[in-house]
Amino acid sequence: MNKLKTCISIVVVSCVSTISLAQIAPGETAARSASATANSRNMSTPSQETGSIIKKDIRWDSKIPLNKTYAELTPEQKTELRKMYENLPEGDEPPFPEQGMKPIFSAIRKAQRIRQARGELNMAVTVDAQGNATKVEDRGGVYDAQMTEIAQQVLLLTKYKPAVCGGQPCTMQFRFTQKLKAG
Repeated sequence: MNKLKTCISIVVVSCVSTISLAQIAPGETAARSASATANSRNMSTPSQETGSIIKKDIRWDSKIPLNKTYAELTPEQKTELRKMYENLPEGDEPPFPEQGMKPIFSAIRKAQRIRQARGELNMAVTVDAQGNATKVEDRGGVYDAQMTEIAQQVLLLTKYKPAVCGGQPCTMQFRFTQKLKAG
């Protein structure tokens, strides 16, 4: 019984001393305990970031709006799209997602929230004369094989407005790029 009382006394004294040390002013604690500051690192440079637990979302940085179909694009937006193609003759049209870019972007954004990949998706989708994606080429830039595969599947399952060459539907590639940042 004496051993039990002794053990309880030791535990109580330990708790009381810990509580009393915690109530000492912060400057006094640091002065009394060299080991408390030995393993810490204080940074006071102006470039120090505080960080965030909020995941960063990917942004659509293109001048081509997400929520418009090809027919709804302004002439300026169509010109911006045409800039992605070399030597596209006047009057020809590139392929474009039938429902606009938003469904593709939304699916990739959902995957990015989970994957947190880094880099730039750079894909070339071969679209046939019926508006079906037949092949997606990864041109590199993302170092997450699963994220690349997800983006390829999304682009393959998308229905496109076919390209127009000389007034007729034709096969052409659609280029998709999106910067990804891990949050």
